Amino acid sequence: MATKGNEINQTPPKYLKATGRSMWTRLMPLIGDQLEESDRALVESYCFNYQLLREAYSNILENGIQYALFKVIMTPTGEVIDEHHFEGYKSNPATKTLSDATAKLNMLGQQLGLSPQSRAELAKLPKASDKEQSMADLLNGGDNVDF
Repeated sequence: MATKGNEINQTPPKYLKATGRSMWTRLMPLIGDQLEESDRALVESYCFNYQLLREAYSNILENGIQYALFKVIMTPTGEVIDEHHFEGYKSNPATKTLSDATAKLNMLGQQLGLSPQSRAELAKLPKASDKEQSMADLLNGGDNVDF
């Protein structure tokens, strides 16, 4: 759990565009109290990849998943035989960006406890209290005794 003074600022970074900033403001009330400043890069990356996903999707809506390729066919002397020779289809590069951003969101979401499975795993963890051993105590063999 985050301690006072070490919590992530609720204000989104200025470099995020409106979509990323919107995700930040929706995300922080859900997970902000569970994170520390050292987790900030994960949250920023999640919001940034969400921003990329939305931009890629908008591009796909505007330009389609693929587009037709045409080539000008010419003779060796430079005479045009076919000005619009159909060569096939090419995938919109935004489809790869969308796929990559989706995969990264899935991975980062799991790390941040945003998936049902990761929330269930986090719920199984013992709650830290003043009387319980800290993780450092457990890693050091659990021999820390208050005198």
